[in-house]
Amino acid sequence: MKKSWFSRFVEWIDDRFGFTNTILRPVPRYSLNPIYWLGALAFLAFLLQGLTGIIMLQYYTPTPEEAYNSTIQIINTVPYGRLIESFHLYMAYAMVFLAFLHFVRGYFVGVYKKPRELMWIVGMLMGFVTLGLAFTGYLLPWTVISKSATDVSIGLVNNIPEPLGGWIRYILSGAGSDKELLSRFFALHVIVLPVGLIFLLALKMHMFEVHGISEPLSDRFMRDMISYKEDAMKLVKWFPEVFVYFLTLSLVFLSVMLSISALFPIEMPPMYSPEIASMYTPQPEWYFLWMYQILKIELFEGEGVKVALSLFGLLAVVMVFLPFIDRSNVKHPRERPLATSLGIIGVVELIILTIWGAITPGQTIRNEDAFLVLVVPAILIAIISYFVYKRIFAIKRGEVVMLYEKFLKHSYSYFDHLMYSLIISILVGIGSCSVAIIIQRISTSQFNILPLATLVITFILSSVSIFRLMYNYELFVRRMK
Repeated sequence: MKKSWFSRFVEWIDDRFGFTNTILRPVPRYSLNPIYWLGALAFLAFLLQGLTGIIMLQYYTPTPEEAYNSTIQIINTVPYGRLIESFHLYMAYAMVFLAFLHFVRGYFVGVYKKPRELMWIVGMLMGFVTLGLAFTGYLLPWTVISKSATDVSIGLVNNIPEPLGGWIRYILSGAGSDKELLSRFFALHVIVLPVGLIFLLALKMHMFEVHGISEPLSDRFMRDMISYKEDAMKLVKWFPEVFVYFLTLSLVFLSVMLSISALFPIEMPPMYSPEIASMYTPQPEWYFLWMYQILKIELFEGEGVKVALSLFGLLAVVMVFLPFIDRSNVKHPRERPLATSLGIIGVVELIILTIWGAITPGQTIRNEDAFLVLVVPAILIAIISYFVYKRIFAIKRGEVVMLYEKFLKHSYSYFDHLMYSLIISILVGIGSCSVAIIIQRISTSQFNILPLATLVITFILSSVSIFRLMYNYELFVRRMK
Protein backbone atom coordinates (compact mmCIF):
# COMPACT_ATOMS: atom_id res chain seq x y z
CA MET A 1 0.00 0.00 0.00
CA LYS A 2 1.42 3.35 -1.06
CA LYS A 3 2.01 5.75 1.81
CA SER A 4 0.60 9.26 1.77
CA TRP A 5 2.85 12.28 1.39
CA PHE A 6 2.19 13.18 5.02
CA SER A 7 3.30 9.75 6.27
CA ARG A 8 6.45 9.98 4.17
CA PHE A 9 7.15 13.47 5.52
CA VAL A 10 6.71 12.30 9.12
CA GLU A 11 9.04 9.37 8.53
CA TRP A 12 11.63 11.69 6.96
CA ILE A 13 11.50 14.00 9.99
CA ASP A 14 11.75 11.08 12.39
CA ASP A 15 14.64 9.56 10.47
CA ARG A 16 16.62 12.83 10.69
CA PHE A 17 15.76 13.77 14.27
CA GLY A 18 15.29 10.35 15.79
CA PHE A 19 12.24 11.35 17.82
CA THR A 20 10.98 7.78 18.25
CA ASN A 21 14.33 6.62 19.64
CA THR A 22 14.25 8.82 22.75
CA ILE A 23 13.58 7.76 26.35
CA LEU A 24 9.99 9.03 26.10
CA ARG A 25 7.83 5.96 26.48
CA PRO A 26 4.62 5.30 24.53
CA VAL A 27 1.38 6.14 26.34
CA PRO A 28 -2.06 4.48 26.35
CA ARG A 29 -4.50 5.93 23.89
CA TYR A 30 -6.94 6.81 26.68
CA SER A 31 -4.46 9.41 27.93
CA LEU A 32 -5.03 11.53 24.82
CA ASN A 33 -7.52 13.48 26.86
CA PRO A 34 -7.26 17.15 27.90
CA ILE A 35 -7.70 16.35 31.57
CA TYR A 36 -4.43 14.40 31.52
CA TRP A 37 -2.63 17.42 30.09
CA LEU A 38 -3.58 20.15 32.57
CA GLY A 39 -0.07 20.13 34.07
CA ALA A 40 1.49 20.23 30.62
CA LEU A 41 -0.70 23.21 29.68
CA ALA A 42 0.37 24.96 32.87
CA PHE A 43 4.01 24.49 31.90
CA LEU A 44 3.20 25.67 28.36
CA ALA A 45 1.78 28.84 29.95
CA PHE A 46 5.09 29.20 31.82
CA LEU A 47 7.07 28.92 28.57
CA LEU A 48 4.84 31.48 26.83
CA GLN A 49 5.27 33.81 29.80
CA GLY A 50 9.00 33.37 29.43
CA LEU A 51 8.78 34.32 25.76
CA THR A 52 6.76 37.48 26.41
CA GLY A 53 8.90 38.22 29.47
CA ILE A 54 12.08 38.19 27.36
CA ILE A 55 10.47 40.74 25.03
CA MET A 56 9.47 42.99 27.94
CA LEU A 57 12.93 42.71 29.51
CA GLN A 58 14.32 44.65 26.55
CA TYR A 59 12.45 47.73 27.78
CA TYR A 60 11.80 47.18 31.50
CA THR A 61 13.95 48.92 34.15
CA PRO A 62 13.78 47.30 37.62
CA THR A 63 14.05 50.42 39.78
CA PRO A 64 11.30 52.11 41.81
CA GLU A 65 11.73 55.31 39.77
CA GLU A 66 11.52 53.68 36.31
CA ALA A 67 9.59 50.39 36.73
CA TYR A 68 6.15 51.90 36.18
CA ASN A 69 7.19 54.27 33.39
CA SER A 70 9.03 51.52 31.51
CA THR A 71 5.93 49.30 31.77
CA ILE A 72 3.77 52.13 30.39
CA GLN A 73 6.33 52.58 27.62
CA ILE A 74 5.94 48.92 26.64
CA ILE A 75 2.16 49.31 26.50
CA ASN A 76 2.10 52.60 24.57
CA THR A 77 5.14 52.59 22.29
CA VAL A 78 6.29 48.99 21.68
CA PRO A 79 4.50 47.34 18.73
CA TYR A 80 1.75 45.12 20.15
CA GLY A 81 2.97 46.13 23.61
CA ARG A 82 -0.48 46.19 25.21
CA LEU A 83 -1.22 42.75 23.73
CA ILE A 84 2.07 41.40 25.09
CA GLU A 85 1.40 42.79 28.57
CA SER A 86 -2.18 41.49 28.58
CA PHE A 87 -1.10 38.09 27.30
CA HIS A 88 1.63 37.88 29.93
CA LEU A 89 -0.82 38.71 32.73
CA TYR A 90 -3.60 36.40 31.56
CA MET A 91 -1.11 33.58 31.03
CA ALA A 92 0.10 34.04 34.61
CA TYR A 93 -3.47 33.69 35.84
CA ALA A 94 -4.09 30.76 33.50
CA MET A 95 -0.93 29.05 34.78
CA VAL A 96 -2.14 29.32 38.39
CA PHE A 97 -5.65 28.25 37.39
CA LEU A 98 -4.43 25.22 35.43
CA ALA A 99 -2.04 24.21 38.20
CA PHE A 100 -4.95 24.35 40.64
CA LEU A 101 -7.14 22.19 38.36
CA HIS A 102 -4.23 19.76 37.97
CA PHE A 103 -3.86 19.58 41.75
CA VAL A 104 -7.60 19.07 42.36
CA ARG A 105 -7.84 16.37 39.70
CA GLY A 106 -4.81 14.59 41.16
CA TYR A 107 -6.27 14.71 44.66
CA PHE A 108 -9.68 13.32 43.74
CA VAL A 109 -8.37 10.46 41.59
CA GLY A 110 -5.59 9.58 44.02
CA VAL A 111 -2.58 9.94 41.75
CA TYR A 112 -0.40 10.38 44.84
CA LYS A 113 -0.82 6.72 45.79
CA LYS A 114 1.99 4.17 45.54
CA PRO A 115 4.35 4.26 43.60
CA ARG A 116 3.92 7.97 42.75
CA GLU A 117 4.40 9.47 46.22
CA LEU A 118 7.53 11.42 45.31
CA MET A 119 5.97 12.60 42.05
CA TRP A 120 3.20 14.19 44.13
CA ILE A 121 5.71 15.91 46.42
CA VAL A 122 7.66 17.30 43.46
CA GLY A 123 4.38 18.43 41.86
CA MET A 124 3.37 20.25 45.05
CA LEU A 125 6.74 22.00 45.14
CA MET A 126 6.17 23.04 41.52
CA GLY A 127 2.81 24.47 42.59
CA PHE A 128 4.46 26.54 45.32
CA VAL A 129 7.05 27.81 42.82
CA THR A 130 4.20 28.75 40.47
CA LEU A 131 2.60 30.82 43.21
CA GLY A 132 6.01 32.36 43.92
CA LEU A 133 6.38 33.35 40.27
CA ALA A 134 2.96 34.98 40.26
CA PHE A 135 3.63 36.71 43.59
CA THR A 136 7.01 38.17 42.59
CA GLY A 137 5.85 39.18 39.11
CA TYR A 138 2.87 41.04 40.55
CA LEU A 139 5.12 43.70 42.09
CA LEU A 140 7.27 44.44 39.03
CA PRO A 141 4.99 47.05 37.33
CA TRP A 142 5.18 49.03 40.62
CA THR A 143 1.52 50.05 40.61
CA VAL A 144 -0.25 51.32 43.69
CA ILE A 145 -2.15 48.03 43.93
CA SER A 146 0.80 45.67 43.48
CA LYS A 147 3.11 47.59 45.82
CA SER A 148 0.46 47.96 48.53
CA ALA A 149 -0.44 44.28 48.33
CA THR A 150 3.23 43.31 48.56
CA ASP A 151 3.69 45.53 51.61
CA VAL A 152 0.80 43.69 53.28
CA SER A 153 2.43 40.34 52.48
CA ILE A 154 5.82 41.46 53.79
CA GLY A 155 4.10 42.70 56.94
CA LEU A 156 2.60 39.24 57.51
CA VAL A 157 6.09 37.73 57.37
CA ASN A 158 6.91 39.69 60.51
CA ASN A 159 4.51 37.39 62.37
CA ILE A 160 6.44 34.25 61.44
CA PRO A 161 8.65 33.10 64.34
CA GLU A 162 12.39 33.61 64.13
CA PRO A 163 14.70 32.56 62.60
CA LEU A 164 12.41 31.41 59.75
CA GLY A 165 10.61 34.76 59.52
CA GLY A 166 13.91 36.66 59.42
CA TRP A 167 15.26 34.46 56.62
CA ILE A 168 12.12 34.88 54.51
CA ARG A 169 12.05 38.64 55.12
CA TYR A 170 15.74 38.97 54.15
CA ILE A 171 15.28 36.91 50.96
CA LEU A 172 12.30 39.02 49.90
CA SER A 173 13.29 42.53 50.91
CA GLY A 174 16.87 42.55 52.20
CA ALA A 175 17.43 45.64 54.33
CA GLY A 176 13.87 46.79 53.60
CA SER A 177 14.33 49.62 51.07
CA ASP A 178 12.06 49.85 48.03
CA LYS A 179 15.05 49.54 45.71
CA GLU A 180 16.23 46.33 47.32
CA LEU A 181 12.69 44.94 47.48
CA LEU A 182 12.15 45.43 43.75
CA SER A 183 15.59 44.13 42.75
CA ARG A 184 15.14 40.97 44.81
CA PHE A 185 11.65 40.31 43.46
CA PHE A 186 13.00 40.88 39.95
CA ALA A 187 15.84 38.38 40.46
CA LEU A 188 13.49 35.82 41.99
CA HIS A 189 10.95 36.22 39.19
CA VAL A 190 13.37 36.23 36.26
CA ILE A 191 16.13 33.84 37.38
CA VAL A 192 15.78 31.92 40.64
CA LEU A 193 12.20 30.64 40.47
CA PRO A 194 12.20 29.78 36.72
CA VAL A 195 15.42 27.77 37.15
CA GLY A 196 13.89 26.00 40.14
CA LEU A 197 10.72 25.19 38.21
CA ILE A 198 12.66 23.77 35.27
CA PHE A 199 14.77 21.63 37.61
CA LEU A 200 11.65 20.26 39.34
CA LEU A 201 10.03 19.58 35.96
CA ALA A 202 13.07 17.58 34.83
CA LEU A 203 12.91 15.56 38.06
CA LYS A 204 9.20 14.91 37.67
CA MET A 205 9.55 13.96 33.99
CA HIS A 206 12.20 11.40 34.95
CA MET A 207 9.83 9.81 37.49
CA PHE A 208 7.00 10.01 34.97
CA GLU A 209 9.02 8.01 32.46
CA VAL A 210 9.78 5.43 35.15
CA HIS A 211 6.23 4.99 36.48
CA GLY A 212 4.21 5.95 33.41
CA ILE A 213 0.84 7.65 33.25
CA SER A 214 -1.76 6.97 35.95
CA GLU A 215 -4.09 4.06 35.28
CA PRO A 216 -7.86 4.39 34.78
CA LEU A 217 -9.86 4.50 37.99
CA SER A 218 -11.06 1.15 39.28
CA ASP A 219 -14.81 0.84 39.67
CA ARG A 220 -16.04 -1.98 41.83
CA PHE A 221 -19.62 -1.43 40.69
CA MET A 222 -18.85 -1.85 36.99
CA ARG A 223 -15.76 -4.06 37.06
CA ASP A 224 -17.58 -7.30 36.32
CA MET A 225 -20.05 -5.86 33.83
CA ILE A 226 -18.06 -3.62 31.50
CA SER A 227 -14.87 -4.76 29.78
CA TYR A 228 -12.02 -2.54 28.69
CA LYS A 229 -12.03 -1.58 25.08
CA GLU A 230 -8.80 -2.82 23.56
CA ASP A 231 -8.32 0.23 21.38
CA ALA A 232 -8.28 2.50 24.45
CA MET A 233 -5.49 0.52 26.07
CA LYS A 234 -3.24 0.40 23.00
CA LEU A 235 0.08 2.17 23.34
CA VAL A 236 0.78 5.04 20.97
CA LYS A 237 4.21 6.48 20.30
CA TRP A 238 4.83 10.00 21.46
CA PHE A 239 5.85 10.91 17.91
CA PRO A 240 3.87 11.61 15.86
CA GLU A 241 0.60 10.71 17.66
CA VAL A 242 1.18 12.23 21.11
CA PHE A 243 3.20 15.12 19.70
CA VAL A 244 0.47 16.05 17.19
CA TYR A 245 -2.22 15.73 19.87
CA PHE A 246 -0.46 18.04 22.33
CA LEU A 247 0.44 20.43 19.52
CA THR A 248 -3.25 20.66 18.61
CA LEU A 249 -4.23 21.19 22.23
CA SER A 250 -1.52 23.83 22.66
CA LEU A 251 -2.51 25.76 19.55
CA VAL A 252 -6.17 25.81 20.62
CA PHE A 253 -5.14 27.10 24.06
CA LEU A 254 -2.79 29.69 22.54
CA SER A 255 -5.40 30.98 20.09
CA VAL A 256 -8.01 31.37 22.84
CA MET A 257 -5.64 33.24 25.15
CA LEU A 258 -4.43 35.51 22.34
CA SER A 259 -8.01 36.32 21.35
CA ILE A 260 -9.00 37.17 24.93
CA SER A 261 -5.86 39.27 25.39
CA ALA A 262 -6.72 41.24 22.25
CA LEU A 263 -10.40 41.67 23.11
CA PHE A 264 -9.87 42.59 26.77
CA PRO A 265 -6.59 44.51 27.12
CA ILE A 266 -5.43 45.42 30.61
CA GLU A 267 -5.57 48.92 32.05
CA MET A 268 -2.76 49.91 34.41
CA PRO A 269 -3.63 51.31 37.87
CA PRO A 270 -1.73 54.47 38.94
CA MET A 271 1.93 54.43 39.85
CA TYR A 272 2.72 53.76 43.51
CA SER A 273 3.30 56.63 45.87
CA PRO A 274 2.51 56.88 49.59
CA GLU A 275 -0.05 59.61 48.93
CA ILE A 276 -1.93 57.62 46.28
CA ALA A 277 -1.62 54.41 48.31
CA SER A 278 -3.49 56.07 51.20
CA MET A 279 -6.52 56.35 48.90
CA TYR A 280 -6.64 52.60 48.11
CA THR A 281 -7.50 49.52 50.12
CA PRO A 282 -4.67 47.00 49.70
CA GLN A 283 -5.75 43.61 48.41
CA PRO A 284 -3.50 40.64 47.58
CA GLU A 285 -3.60 38.76 44.30
CA TRP A 286 -6.75 36.72 43.72
CA TYR A 287 -5.00 33.40 44.34
CA PHE A 288 -4.11 34.61 47.87
CA LEU A 289 -7.45 36.27 48.60
CA TRP A 290 -8.75 33.21 50.45
CA MET A 291 -5.85 33.41 52.90
CA TYR A 292 -6.24 37.16 53.36
CA GLN A 293 -9.96 36.77 53.98
CA ILE A 294 -9.27 34.29 56.78
CA LEU A 295 -6.78 36.72 58.33
CA LYS A 296 -9.52 39.39 58.34
CA ILE A 297 -11.72 37.33 60.69
CA GLU A 298 -11.85 38.82 64.19
CA LEU A 299 -10.63 35.55 65.68
CA PHE A 300 -7.29 35.92 63.88
CA GLU A 301 -6.63 39.60 64.54
CA GLY A 302 -3.71 40.70 66.71
CA GLU A 303 -1.84 37.73 68.10
CA GLY A 304 -4.30 35.47 66.29
CA VAL A 305 -2.42 36.18 63.04
CA LYS A 306 0.35 33.86 64.20
CA VAL A 307 -2.18 31.10 64.79
CA ALA A 308 -3.63 31.55 61.29
CA LEU A 309 -0.19 31.52 59.65
CA SER A 310 0.67 28.37 61.59
CA LEU A 311 -2.52 26.75 60.28
CA PHE A 312 -1.59 27.74 56.72
CA GLY A 313 1.84 26.18 57.21
CA LEU A 314 0.32 23.01 58.65
CA LEU A 315 -2.07 22.77 55.69
CA ALA A 316 0.84 23.09 53.25
CA VAL A 317 2.80 20.36 55.07
CA VAL A 318 -0.23 18.04 55.09
CA MET A 319 -0.80 18.49 51.35
CA VAL A 320 2.87 17.95 50.51
CA PHE A 321 3.11 14.75 52.55
CA LEU A 322 -0.42 13.55 51.77
CA PRO A 323 0.84 10.26 50.19
CA PHE A 324 2.24 9.25 53.59
CA ILE A 325 -0.96 10.24 55.41
CA ASP A 326 -3.50 8.59 53.11
CA ARG A 327 -1.78 5.22 52.61
CA SER A 328 -4.73 3.17 51.33
CA ASN A 329 -4.58 1.69 47.83
CA VAL A 330 -8.11 2.83 46.96
CA LYS A 331 -8.26 5.60 44.34
CA HIS A 332 -11.82 6.01 43.11
CA PRO A 333 -13.65 8.99 44.71
CA ARG A 334 -16.71 6.81 45.38
CA GLU A 335 -14.62 4.43 47.45
CA ARG A 336 -12.97 7.25 49.48
CA PRO A 337 -15.92 9.02 51.15
CA LEU A 338 -13.88 10.90 53.76
CA ALA A 339 -11.15 12.13 51.39
CA THR A 340 -13.68 13.03 48.68
CA SER A 341 -15.95 14.92 51.10
CA LEU A 342 -13.02 16.83 52.60
CA GLY A 343 -11.80 17.70 49.10
CA ILE A 344 -15.20 19.03 48.05
CA ILE A 345 -15.46 21.07 51.24
CA GLY A 346 -11.96 22.48 50.66
CA VAL A 347 -12.66 23.54 47.07
CA VAL A 348 -16.02 25.09 47.93
CA GLU A 349 -14.58 26.98 50.91
CA LEU A 350 -11.69 28.27 48.81
CA ILE A 351 -14.07 29.61 46.16
CA ILE A 352 -16.32 31.19 48.81
CA LEU A 353 -13.38 32.86 50.55
CA THR A 354 -11.95 34.17 47.26
CA ILE A 355 -15.23 35.71 46.11
CA TRP A 356 -16.00 36.99 49.59
CA GLY A 357 -12.57 38.60 49.80
CA ALA A 358 -13.04 40.28 46.41
CA ILE A 359 -16.29 41.98 47.43
CA THR A 360 -15.26 42.98 51.00
CA PRO A 361 -11.88 44.71 50.61
CA GLY A 362 -10.47 45.93 53.90
CA GLN A 363 -13.49 44.89 55.97
CA THR A 364 -13.04 43.05 59.26
CA ILE A 365 -15.14 39.88 59.31
CA ARG A 366 -17.14 39.20 62.43
CA ASN A 367 -16.80 35.72 63.94
CA GLU A 368 -20.51 34.99 63.60
CA ASP A 369 -20.47 35.98 59.92
CA ALA A 370 -17.47 33.73 59.32
CA PHE A 371 -19.32 30.87 61.01
CA LEU A 372 -22.41 31.32 58.84
CA VAL A 373 -20.52 31.70 55.57
CA LEU A 374 -17.88 29.01 56.13
CA VAL A 375 -19.01 26.45 58.71
CA VAL A 376 -22.63 26.10 57.57
CA PRO A 377 -21.74 25.18 53.94
CA ALA A 378 -19.18 22.67 55.23
CA ILE A 379 -21.82 21.02 57.43
CA LEU A 380 -24.31 20.92 54.55
CA ILE A 381 -21.75 19.34 52.22
CA ALA A 382 -20.90 16.75 54.88
CA ILE A 383 -24.59 15.85 55.30
CA ILE A 384 -25.15 15.63 51.54
CA SER A 385 -22.03 13.48 51.15
CA TYR A 386 -23.24 11.13 53.88
CA PHE A 387 -26.60 10.77 52.14
CA VAL A 388 -24.98 10.22 48.73
CA TYR A 389 -22.54 7.59 49.95
CA LYS A 390 -25.08 5.75 52.10
CA ARG A 391 -28.01 5.84 49.70
CA ILE A 392 -27.23 6.56 46.06
CA PHE A 393 -23.94 4.61 45.82
CA ALA A 394 -25.46 1.61 47.59
CA ILE A 395 -27.85 0.67 44.79
CA LYS A 396 -27.51 -2.46 42.74
CA ARG A 397 -24.77 -2.89 40.18
CA GLY A 398 -27.13 -3.13 37.25
CA GLU A 399 -28.80 0.14 38.24
CA VAL A 400 -25.39 1.83 38.47
CA VAL A 401 -24.61 0.79 34.91
CA MET A 402 -27.99 2.07 33.73
CA LEU A 403 -27.37 5.41 35.43
CA TYR A 404 -23.95 5.68 33.77
CA GLU A 405 -25.31 4.79 30.37
CA LYS A 406 -28.26 7.15 30.69
CA PHE A 407 -26.35 10.15 32.05
CA LEU A 408 -22.99 9.75 30.32
CA LYS A 409 -23.76 8.04 27.03
CA HIS A 410 -21.65 9.79 24.47
CA SER A 411 -19.43 8.86 21.56
CA TYR A 412 -15.79 9.65 22.24
CA SER A 413 -13.63 10.50 19.26
CA TYR A 414 -10.77 12.78 18.30
CA PHE A 415 -13.36 15.43 17.47
CA ASP A 416 -14.53 15.22 21.10
CA HIS A 417 -10.92 15.70 22.24
CA LEU A 418 -10.68 18.85 20.13
CA MET A 419 -14.03 20.20 21.31
CA TYR A 420 -13.23 19.57 24.97
CA SER A 421 -9.83 21.19 24.46
CA LEU A 422 -11.57 24.25 23.02
CA ILE A 423 -14.16 24.37 25.82
CA ILE A 424 -11.59 24.05 28.61
CA SER A 425 -9.30 26.63 26.97
CA ILE A 426 -12.16 29.12 26.60
CA LEU A 427 -13.24 28.62 30.22
CA VAL A 428 -9.67 29.07 31.49
CA GLY A 429 -9.27 32.19 29.38
CA ILE A 430 -12.58 33.72 30.47
CA GLY A 431 -11.78 32.94 34.09
CA SER A 432 -8.36 34.58 33.83
CA CYS A 433 -9.80 37.65 32.10
CA SER A 434 -12.59 37.99 34.68
CA VAL A 435 -10.10 37.86 37.54
CA ALA A 436 -8.01 40.61 35.92
CA ILE A 437 -11.08 42.82 35.41
CA ILE A 438 -12.23 42.26 39.01
CA ILE A 439 -8.83 43.30 40.37
CA GLN A 440 -8.73 46.34 38.09
CA ARG A 441 -12.25 47.47 39.07
CA ILE A 442 -11.57 47.00 42.79
CA SER A 443 -8.33 48.97 42.50
CA THR A 444 -10.14 51.90 40.88
CA SER A 445 -13.26 51.69 43.09
CA GLN A 446 -15.39 50.80 40.05
CA PHE A 447 -16.33 47.28 41.05
CA ASN A 448 -19.53 45.80 39.63
CA ILE A 449 -21.16 42.41 39.73
CA LEU A 450 -20.76 41.46 36.04
CA PRO A 451 -17.15 40.19 36.02
CA LEU A 452 -17.74 38.45 39.36
CA ALA A 453 -20.83 36.71 38.00
CA THR A 454 -18.84 35.75 34.90
CA LEU A 455 -16.13 34.25 37.07
CA VAL A 456 -18.65 32.25 39.14
CA ILE A 457 -20.37 30.92 36.02
CA THR A 458 -16.97 30.03 34.57
CA PHE A 459 -16.05 28.03 37.67
CA ILE A 460 -19.37 26.17 37.49
CA LEU A 461 -19.06 25.40 33.78
CA SER A 462 -15.43 24.36 34.23
CA SER A 463 -16.41 21.94 36.98
CA VAL A 464 -19.25 20.48 34.92
CA SER A 465 -17.08 20.16 31.79
CA ILE A 466 -14.22 18.48 33.64
CA PHE A 467 -16.61 16.15 35.49
CA ARG A 468 -18.27 15.07 32.26
CA LEU A 469 -14.90 14.75 30.52
CA MET A 470 -13.58 12.49 33.29
CA TYR A 471 -16.51 10.14 33.14
CA ASN A 472 -16.78 10.17 29.37
CA TYR A 473 -13.23 8.94 29.35
CA GLU A 474 -14.14 6.28 31.94
CA LEU A 475 -17.04 5.18 29.77
CA PHE A 476 -14.83 5.17 26.70
CA VAL A 477 -12.37 2.66 28.15
CA ARG A 478 -15.15 0.58 29.69
CA ARG A 479 -17.54 0.54 26.74
CA MET A 480 -19.93 -2.43 26.85
CA LYS A 481 -19.44 -4.91 24.05
